[in-house]
Formats: sequence, C-alpha cells, structure tokens
Amino acid sequence: MRNYFTITISDVHGARHYSFKQFVRRFAWLVLLFFVLLWVVGAISIWWLSNEARQVELQHKVVVDAFINDLKTTQSDYESLLLERARLKEDLEVTSSQVAYLDQTLKGLEELVGEAGMDSEALPLPERIKQVQLSSLGKDLMLSMIPNGHAVKEFKGITSAYGYRNHPITGKRHLHAGVDYRGKKGDSVIATADGVVSYSGFKKDSGFGNLISVTHSNGFRTVYGHLSKRLVKVGEYVQKGDVIGEIGSTGRSSGNHLHYEVWFVFRRLNPKYFNRWSIENYDEIFTKIKGVPWGSLSQAVANRVKKMEKQLLLRGAPLLVRSAN
Repeated sequence: MRNYFTITISDVHGARHYSFKQFVRRFAWLVLLFFVLLWVVGAISIWWLSNEARQVELQHKVVVDAFINDLKTTQSDYESLLLERARLKEDLEVTSSQVAYLDQTLKGLEELVGEAGMDSEALPLPERIKQVQLSSLGKDLMLSMIPNGHAVKEFKGITSAYGYRNHPITGKRHLHAGVDYRGKKGDSVIATADGVVSYSGFKKDSGFGNLISVTHSNGFRTVYGHLSKRLVKVGEYVQKGDVIGEIGSTGRSSGNHLHYEVWFVFRRLNPKYFNRWSIENYDEIFTKIKGVPWGSLSQAVANRVKKMEKQLLLRGAPLLVRSAN
C-alpha cells in the first residue's frame, strides 16, 4: 500500500474514500508546481511588461513633449515670419512710394534745370542725379556771379522802369538807365550777386547821392543810388543777398526809393530781365538781353563745373549745390 494514497471526502451522507497510486500523487504535485511556476512566471512577465509599458509611456511622453515644444517653436517662428513678411511688405510699399516720389521729384528737378527728356529717363538713377547736380551747380554758379533777383530785401514794387522818360525834377526827356524800387527810408538794399565793392561814397555829379557800385565776375557791375546809408566799404567782398545799404532820397530825388542799374563792361542793360531771372526761367535772359556773350560765359561756367567735379571725385566728396535764392 505504500504505492497508494487515500483521499477521504466527507459530507452529510457519510465519508467516501478514494485511493490513488503514488505516481498520480506526484503528477498532481507536478501539475500544482507547474501552475505555481506559471503564475510566478506570469506575475514576473506582467511586472516586466508593466515596467516596460511605463518606460515606453515615459519615452512617449518625452517625445510628445518635445514634439509639442517643437510645434510651438515652429508656430512661433511661423508667426514671426508672417510678421516679418508683413513688415517687409509694408517697407516695400513705403520704399516703392518713396522711389515713385523721388522719381517724380527728380523729374521735376530735371525739368527745372533743363535736363528733362526720354534720354535722361533711360539713364541709371545715380547718373540722372549726377546730371541734375552738375546742371544745378552750373546754373547756381552763374546765378551767384551774374546779377539776378531784386535789389531790395522786401520787394514793394517798381516806380519807374528802364527806358526814356521825363525826369521828375528837371522835366527833360532822358534815358532812365535803371529801375526805381519803391520803399521807405531805412529799407534794406541787398547785393544781387557776389562781387567786390568798387565804389562807396557820395557822388555829387551823378545826382545819385550816396552811391554803391559792386563789380561782379565776367564783366558785370551793379549800381545802387539815393541811399540813406552805405553799409560797405570799397574793396569789401559781398555775397548775393548781403545787406549793403538802406533806401533813401539823397542826390536829385523826389522821394525815398532805390535807383538800381546793371552794367556789362561799359554798357547799361535793362535790369527788368535780371530782376526776374532765376533757375525757373533760366534761359529767358539769353534771348532777352543782347550784347552779352552768353555762350562763352556759359561755356566758361561749364568748364569750371567740370573742373570742380574732377576735384570732388578725386577727394571722394559728393557734389554740393548752394541755393541761389
């Protein structure tokens, strides 16, 4: 019986006995051990898988967080690019409007200085600007050297023009070789071009009383008569617009005014066209005033401008234009 074992099951009906061989008992233990091992292996597997799942979940979270951060960075960069694009578009529109404005302004300047035309528009912008500068410089030089504009600081009108008239005091008909500016005593008289004071004094025989004469470049001279005050001396250099005296009624005069004359070498010229000569109507005087070698004067100024241009290019300096007003 050693190879047998008995299992007794008791209930209300009594006890029952079951006998098994020892092999079956061992088999049962093996089965039990297998299930125990299977449970242990399963538990270990579940723990390992759970741990791996947690690791994968953590890695997934890290990857997701990194992706979200990258997405936010990309979105921020995209928004920045949109803002930069909008700014560049705005700058481009502003620049385009500025270029259009500058082009219109340059066209206006070209028309003003006589450089307008299809040929000029075909040139590069820097070359167009250079031509305008050179032309403006030449005309500015001409307007600074040759009398132009009014001889009074505050223009109030002309009382007597150039030409033959009856003298207001003698009553005799004679050539009035200048123009008379309306004004009151003490009003400022200004030089109409750069030059050197060649006379400043009271000239009895002329009838002009206190008189100033300014010698300018290229054979021109201006005369200012009937002054109440002379503010410059002989030999003094004056620039266009400088105050040189004050309106008065000295000499043979019927009232306060300025008598103004323009001379070229030994000839009196009509100041009318010099008074209104400016860069806006630059070419008018060349046809209105005869007896002046305008061609050679203009060529001399052009040569001077070219010489100045070469000097400035050698120094690497930009061209500068002084206002003639």
